[in-house]
Amino acid sequence: MKKFYSLLTVALLTTSWAANSQAVSVPFTSDRWSKEGAESTIETYQGKECILLKKGSIYIKDLQLQDGIIEVDLSFAQERGFPGIIFRMLDAGNGENFYVRPHQSGNPDATQYTPVFNGSAGWQLYHGEGYSKATQFKFGQWHHIKIDVHGRQADIYIDDMQKPLTKVTELKRDPKAGTISVYGGGIAARFANLQYTIKTPVTQAAMPVPANGTDGLITQWQVSNQVSQQLFANRTQLTADIKSKLNWQTQSSEPSGTLNLAKFTQPKDTNKVMVAKLVIESTTDQVKNISFGFSDHVLVYLNDRALYGGSDAFMSRDYRFLGTIGFYDMLCLPLKKGRNELWFVVGEIFGGWGVKAKLENMEKISLR
Repeated sequence: MKKFYSLLTVALLTTSWAANSQAVSVPFTSDRWSKEGAESTIETYQGKECILLKKGSIYIKDLQLQDGIIEVDLSFAQERGFPGIIFRMLDAGNGENFYVRPHQSGNPDATQYTPVFNGSAGWQLYHGEGYSKATQFKFGQWHHIKIDVHGRQADIYIDDMQKPLTKVTELKRDPKAGTISVYGGGIAARFANLQYTIKTPVTQAAMPVPANGTDGLITQWQVSNQVSQQLFANRTQLTADIKSKLNWQTQSSEPSGTLNLAKFTQPKDTNKVMVAKLVIESTTDQVKNISFGFSDHVLVYLNDRALYGGSDAFMSRDYRFLGTIGFYDMLCLPLKKGRNELWFVVGEIFGGWGVKAKLENMEKISLR
């Protein structure tokens, strides 16, 4: 009898796995798609029935996919645009996003993975290995895209199904089941042969965040509520009135030190800023260098006095300036003995709302 139940259990597990691992096609003529607000037509292009998505986005209404494989054919012209796929989409403002940049064919940022938090696609915070990658596009022809999502990782393939173009070693959103959306990203794009395979979710621990101050890296901040940028306009000195408008919560950065502020707010209004605050205890009067990056503009205050103001917005310096974040700026902080408050007042336009910072060393200081 025990053997019978063991065999039955194996059979049920095998059946469940087989059901989960079957590829499901969703024709673009299917009523499973929500096309509200989109401008599209069904047509045949180069032998494939497809949807020509001229404007907006569409999504599968009844899908909950956490881990699995997504495949689709994509065709586009040589235009400036950002056609792509959102997976694990919870709503219009939250999901994981992969897209292509036809106008950057062959360049390091021809393709892009980025998370979307509260309507903010943070590509300026996530660039380079594991996020963006060069590839050559075939304009007006079909590309086959496959996204293999497993736990906190994803392998993304274009045309070559044997070798991933991009291995995303850490998806930035916590794993959660959601739907699939496709969109043209400002240009007319064709999609065909979309299918998905649901797999049993893989449990993976998040990458550990280093302790605050490890090798100087700032991984814990006090983050304010969102306030009007006018509160800081032409203010070289912080006042009690300014401080009374702010509430604080302790927030951790990502392992890289990047603090994605979009996780904590609704970044729709470009007239808003948030403050990331750091308290530095110094055992002596000293000057300490700090390297930092921000997106898109910043005011830096130390002990209530303005030290720096800058803008790293997209194309703010030249036509190819992307505004990507890194440890590209440096300040010499005149620390006093005792408690020092360092404020980064960060505003967003688009492309990512964030800050990161790293002290040159931790000699004679500690962080609070």
